[in-house]
Amino acid sequence: MPTEIRLTPYNPALAQEIEAAATELARGAGELLAGYFGRQMSVQFKDEHQRDPVTPADHASQDYLVAEIQRRFPSHSILGEEDAPDADGEAPAADYLWVLDPLDGTTNFLNGLPMYAVSIGVLHRGWPVAGALFVPWPQPGGGFVLHCRRGGGCFAGDQPVSVHQSDQPVNNRLIGLPGHFSYHTRFTRQHRGPVGEPRTTGSIAYELAMTACGFMQYSLFWAPRLWDMAAGALAVQEAGGTVMTRLPKSKLWQPMQSLLPGWEQKPPTLKELRGWSAALVAGNPQVAPLIAQNLRPRWRLGSKLRQVRRRVTAVGRGKRRV
Repeated sequence: MPTEIRLTPYNPALAQEIEAAATELARGAGELLAGYFGRQMSVQFKDEHQRDPVTPADHASQDYLVAEIQRRFPSHSILGEEDAPDADGEAPAADYLWVLDPLDGTTNFLNGLPMYAVSIGVLHRGWPVAGALFVPWPQPGGGFVLHCRRGGGCFAGDQPVSVHQSDQPVNNRLIGLPGHFSYHTRFTRQHRGPVGEPRTTGSIAYELAMTACGFMQYSLFWAPRLWDMAAGALAVQEAGGTVMTRLPKSKLWQPMQSLLPGWEQKPPTLKELRGWSAALVAGNPQVAPLIAQNLRPRWRLGSKLRQVRRRVTAVGRGKRRV
């Protein structure tokens, strides 16, 4: 017998309560991380190439966030980047889902570079509804919290922020690009104008925060995970910007709406959510669509030969089975 799906309606008052809680928790996690910054720590790696480190600071920040969310919102689900491998169950996620990156930019953090963020995003049936990001900054308190909720605007502390305004990219304004952008990607011939001054910070959440605040005129990401972008993408939207998404199984760029369009028919499991990724371009309503529509893969002989080789191998295997 199929499991009955009970849908919780979106509640604006609850979203306001969630935003306030996320703001408080982001500040608390930022203060906790400050106690680790600049210290020697043990390091583990999630990948064999040792490019994806995790430290006691990551775990301490997530443990703090999870404990507080469970205490305040016990009926909500939580998806954290540093969850244990066996933490994801097969049960459907609750309608309200907290998505946590307790320390986005761990490599920067380990090397003493203060370009990182704590990212707390909250989804309601796949729609981003609230978010908060702690960002280190040279000011009293060591940083600020960027916070937002759907329809409520975006604020750094108590100051409203907005995306950079321009009809076209500006050459001397910063943009966020992936490190291997120029190797894999090009702009179409239709876009021959300026593209901006590129930077790669090493933290997706940090770059989205910088875009929401107008310090970067736009930012581009090829495959962020849900915890990397849920809070920052909503912050850009609520700061008057546009986030263009290319969701899984889609080749089209579209303005961001639901990150999980099938939620109403079949709520996903946490295990399924852990594998989510999608390309993003975030910026103002003129520039973000312009950039997204003029991106093309760069043709390279080596990659084409590898594709042909894979196809030939697949055909050969099919014939042998016959």
